[in-house]
Amino acid sequence: MNRKRARIVVAAALAVAVVAAGAAFAVLRGKNDGSPTEQTAFCWGTLARGDVTALSVSPVQRYSSEEGPLNKGVPSLCQVGEGLDSNGGNRRVEFRMMVTGLGSGKDVWHMADDIAGVSDVRAPIPGVPGWANKRTAGVLLPLSCRGKLGVGGAAYMQLNAEGDQEDSWRDGRLQKRMTDVLMKAATGLARQLGCSEPSFKSHDQVPHLLQEQTVDTAEVCGLPGFTAPAKAATATKAAKAAKEYVTGGDFRLWSCSLGSGTDATHFTVTQDPLLLALHDAAAVTSGRDSDLLTCGGRKTLVQDDSGDSELEREFRAAVARRGDCS
Repeated sequence: MNRKRARIVVAAALAVAVVAAGAAFAVLRGKNDGSPTEQTAFCWGTLARGDVTALSVSPVQRYSSEEGPLNKGVPSLCQVGEGLDSNGGNRRVEFRMMVTGLGSGKDVWHMADDIAGVSDVRAPIPGVPGWANKRTAGVLLPLSCRGKLGVGGAAYMQLNAEGDQEDSWRDGRLQKRMTDVLMKAATGLARQLGCSEPSFKSHDQVPHLLQEQTVDTAEVCGLPGFTAPAKAATATKAAKAAKEYVTGGDFRLWSCSLGSGTDATHFTVTQDPLLLALHDAAAVTSGRDSDLLTCGGRKTLVQDDSGDSELEREFRAAVARRGDCS
């Protein structure tokens, strides 16, 4: 359906926005731009040298950051790297950060596309409305930060690792390092802006990237009784050959990606308060691809982009069985 193809359009649009923000980029620099004083604070004053070193495979003596201004209604950019060259730019960029706003009318899956990059393997960050991907991690800031930053939609912060971190830190170690630095910057920025909330804080758990699994036709996406995708397959062999990527754990930020590429179907179940508030604020009514349930006493948002009414009904029924929903 059109929403699947929209991911490519969204990514292109965001790239244009970032380029447009380039005019403001590098307006602010650290004390390392010609001054003998070593820079000790980075990315709008939210990170210290130890945080920067955590994303540097080969730590160096001096780091610097190039930073764009906040509160301008455009993506705010920061890049951190080794020293500064003769032109005032980083000699080697270690990571980049961006603060910007979401577009409107997105479901949870496509919000995650914007926040942490398009991927079947991205995993939720424990305790907050964010995700970690292969080289990217992102998190929504508390709702009141939107007005402080002057962005058009809900504000989020994104981090992109730019060096050889992925080759050096495997088995979730890069995702842990990225989310630690991301949350240090995000919580620090929220405090600076006066929009912090007690629940918006770092957690110790490691977000592990999702693994490809072969579909069990009796319980697709790990949901007992969810068999409609298998029924829709043209042959049993095709159904057994299908792949899925499923989050473990509860329904706070649960997702299942079934299939691959533009033909994939995405299912999400969400109990995160901030994402539920965004859904309510957008005045999205429950309908073909979005329903609100109460599961274990908690408000629960159930969405998919299949466009198949039978699939949607069976998915909701399977969620309701597993989550004691009404």
